[in-house]
Amino acid sequence: MIRFVMIDSKLSPFNFEKYTDELMDNVRESLSSTDLSFYRSEESKRSCYIYIAKKEYFVDFTFIATPGRFQLKVDIREKDKEDIDKDLHDLKIKVKDLMIEDWKQCVWLTDHQSEGFAENLYKNVHSVENGLRRVINTVLFHRLGGDWWSFMPSHLTNKYSTRISGYQDRAPSFKNVHANLLSIDTDDLVSILQLKTYKMKDESIFSEFNPFIFDSFQPKDIKDIDKQKKDLIQFKHIMSDIINNKKSIESHQKALTNLLKEQMETEIDFWEEFFSPWFSCTLREFSGKWDRFSKDRNHVAHNKLIDNRLYQKFKKGMEELLAIITEAEENFEKEVEKEATQFIEYIEEMAIEDSYKRQRDEKQAIAEEAGIEIRDTDQIISLFEEHISGTFEGISDEIYYNRTRDIEVFYDKPLLTEKEKIFEIEHNILKRSIYVKVEPDIDESDGSTSKVHFQVYYNEDFRKSFDISYVNGEAEFNENQGNFMAKKEEKLDVSSLEELESFIYKLVEEGMPEISEDDLASFVCEECRESTVNLSEENDYELGTCINCGHENEVGECLRCGAPLDQQEDDLCESCTEWIEDQK
Repeated sequence: MIRFVMIDSKLSPFNFEKYTDELMDNVRESLSSTDLSFYRSEESKRSCYIYIAKKEYFVDFTFIATPGRFQLKVDIREKDKEDIDKDLHDLKIKVKDLMIEDWKQCVWLTDHQSEGFAENLYKNVHSVENGLRRVINTVLFHRLGGDWWSFMPSHLTNKYSTRISGYQDRAPSFKNVHANLLSIDTDDLVSILQLKTYKMKDESIFSEFNPFIFDSFQPKDIKDIDKQKKDLIQFKHIMSDIINNKKSIESHQKALTNLLKEQMETEIDFWEEFFSPWFSCTLREFSGKWDRFSKDRNHVAHNKLIDNRLYQKFKKGMEELLAIITEAEENFEKEVEKEATQFIEYIEEMAIEDSYKRQRDEKQAIAEEAGIEIRDTDQIISLFEEHISGTFEGISDEIYYNRTRDIEVFYDKPLLTEKEKIFEIEHNILKRSIYVKVEPDIDESDGSTSKVHFQVYYNEDFRKSFDISYVNGEAEFNENQGNFMAKKEEKLDVSSLEELESFIYKLVEEGMPEISEDDLASFVCEECRESTVNLSEENDYELGTCINCGHENEVGECLRCGAPLDQQEDDLCESCTEWIEDQK
C-alpha cells in the first residue's frame, strides 16, 4: 500500500470526477498502460484499476473537503506483490508528479514498497557490518591473541564498557562470549583498521644516554642537538607548571601533545601489518567506501524514503563493499589453513625426527657395546661420496693438467638419492663424449648391503658397469653374557672404482686422441663430412686420414717441394710461390 495526501488545491472550483479522469488518462499514456477503468465513482471517492506490463494496480482517490481547505488522499496498491516492482514505483511517482503542480503540498503517509526496499537493504547492512566485524575479530585474534582489545584506544574501550552491560542484561545467554565489536558503532569499525600504536624513539629527549654528547660513530647535526635541548627545556617547564597548577594542563595540552608526538614513532600499523595483505584495495579506498556505506546505512536505519534509483545505488555500493570484505576474509582463511597445514607438517616432521633420533641413539649404544659400526642412510651416503669424489676428482685433475684444450671434463658430486649423471668428458673437436651415471640402492637396516651401480657410456652407447658396496654392521644380544655382541662386521668394498678409473682412461686413449685444430685440414672428410682430416706428419695418423671415421682422403702436394697442402689438388705451397716470384 502506498498512501499520500495532496493538501490545498490551487484549482477552484474543484471538479473531482473530471480531475481524476484527466489525471489517470495522462498516467495511462505516460506509462503505456494497456487498460484503465474506473469501477467506483462516488461524490467524494473514486477507484480505478490500471494494467502496466501485464500487471494490475488499483488507485483510490478520496476527496476531503473542510471549510477553507481541500485534501485529496491517494491510495495505490498492487494485485500481486513483488519484492522489487519497478512498475509500481513508476506508477506512484508518475501520479504524484502529475498532481504536484495543482496542490500546495504533498504528504507521504505510507509506502510499503519503500519499507520493502529498506528491509531488503537491512540484510545487506547487517552482512557488511558483521562481515567487517568478523574479519577484524578473526585477524586480530589470530595475530595478537585474545587480549587484542587491550590495544584499542580509550574512546572505543570506554564506549564498549558503557554499553556492554545493558546488552548482556537483555540477552543473558550471551553474557559469557567475547562481543566487544558488537557494541561498537559502524563508523568506529574502520578506525580499528586505521589504528597505529606508538613507542618511544631510540633517541629522544627521554633517552637513558645523554642525547647531546657526540657519538664518534653516529655524529649528530648541531641543529638536531639544539632542538633536543630546547624540547627538553620546554618539557621541563610544562611539567613543572602542571605539577604546580593542575588547571594549567588545558593551556599546555596542544604544546605537550605535539612535543610528545615528536618523541614517538610507529610501533604497529594495524592496516599494513594485519589487514593490507588480504584486501584488494588500499586503506584510503576502503575508508572512502566505508564512509559512503555509513551514510547510506543511516538513511536506511532512520526510516527515510527510498525510491528505486536510490535502492539500486545503495544495493550496488553495499554489495561491492561486501565483496571486498568477503574476499579479504577468504584470503585470510586460506593463509590460516596454509599456516596450520605447515605447522602440522612441521610437528609431524619433528616427531619423525625425534623418533628417528631415538632409534639412532639406541643403535649407536648397541653398536658401541658390540664394537661395530651401524650407519644410517646419511652416513652410508657420506661414506660412498667420499670415495666416489676422490676417484672422479682424480680423473678430472689428471685430464685437466695433461691434455690440451681439445677435451673438457665435468663432475657433479652425486646426491645418491636417485639415478643421475655425475661425470662427463667431451672432445671439443671430434664431438665425442664419455659419461657415467650412478644408480644408488641404500639400505640402512642392520646387516643389510647398500650398493652404488655405475654405468659407463661412450657416445650414448652403454659400455660397462661397475658396483661398489657397503655392508652395515649388525649386533645380537648374548643371553649368557648379558650384552650385545657383533653378529656381522661392517664391510666397504670400493675396489671396482680403480677398474672404473682404468676403463675411463682406456676409452679416452682409444676414442679421444690428443689433436690440435692446427693439425686438421680446412676441407671436410669425403666420407663423414666432418672437418677432421689429418694434415700433420708428426702424430699417429697417416696424412689425409680422417681421425673421426678413418677414411683416407686425398691431400694435395706442392709441385716443387712435395710438402702437403691444405687442399685436395696439387699446387705450389706458399713458400715455393714466393721463391719463384723472387727469381723473376
